Amino acid sequence: MAIGTARMAHLALPGSLFIEGLAIDDHLPDEDDVAVLFPGEGARPLAQWLQSPPRVLIVVDGTWSQARKLLRLNPRLAALPRLSYDPPQPGNYRIRREPSDKHLSTIEATAAVLGVLEGDPARFATMLLPFDLMVDRQLAAVAAQGRRRQARVRPHQSPLPELEALDPERAVVCYAEANCHPQPDRAAGAPELLHLVASKPLSSSPSFFSVVLRPRRPLHESVAPRLGLARADLEAGVDVDVALQGFRAFVGDQALVCWGSFARDLLAQEGEPRRGFIDLRALVARTRQRAAGGVERAARELGVVADVDATAPRAERMHAGIAALLVELYRRRSQWLGAPRSLQGASR
Repeated sequence: MAIGTARMAHLALPGSLFIEGLAIDDHLPDEDDVAVLFPGEGARPLAQWLQSPPRVLIVVDGTWSQARKLLRLNPRLAALPRLSYDPPQPGNYRIRREPSDKHLSTIEATAAVLGVLEGDPARFATMLLPFDLMVDRQLAAVAAQGRRRQARVRPHQSPLPELEALDPERAVVCYAEANCHPQPDRAAGAPELLHLVASKPLSSSPSFFSVVLRPRRPLHESVAPRLGLARADLEAGVDVDVALQGFRAFVGDQALVCWGSFARDLLAQEGEPRRGFIDLRALVARTRQRAAGGVERAARELGVVADVDATAPRAERMHAGIAALLVELYRRRSQWLGAPRSLQGASR
């Protein structure tokens, strides 16, 4: 059974207020700097809130009909400015069918919007760890009862069709790091791309691309040490247009293989057209039938060792782990296809 995620979001956000019921006007804060996360007529897109983000964000939970009813019954709530969010990809609430790919669970929408407003998507992404684990455990329970969708997969049908569709000579693994400012030191604007790494690890002639970008807004003191780069190296980086031009030349028209959507979303924010996208973290979770965790944990559990210098910048180390995981999953794909024993043995 699907579980409401508003309480999960509340527990993950110290200082938040959780209100149950239909009459909530009396609980609204008496201040002007408030917005409601709800789409529809008059709602301003998230990008228009970045210069002056609200101090208080109200997130309406429930089915869409319940949410609309809540607005009808609470005039003060309905009169507040509205913020809308257009997600770049479908959510992970696979235990419930959403009306469309643009509909997210409450905790996913909250984490995504706060990550942009606060200028630190990676920090708020940790809110989704218990949510992803809950989804994976419910799917595993369904599988144990014989009701999971994969129980109906034909013997030679891959449960990971994304891998079967990959062109190994052209598949691109991508990883990115950003100039994120933690509160209360957040500079104006959304996080900006600082280090971009890509490779073609499945190709018969593997190739590698790495570029450091010059910061365009104040560089927080914690960024350079976290990225494993000298501040002087960052300040000597290339312009974003030069970096993206080199990236496009390397990638061509290929889809990206990333760990989560952060790298692709960051590229899109910098003006890079959205392209096909494969979430390797989701593939690892699907094959393990539980949350993938971080790159390092997934690599340990799959027995993968990345070939990278331990002193390399963080982006290159994380990228190496993701690339090694893709190589391992691609190598094991015949086992998931239900191939004959002789073929399975040859793939080990």
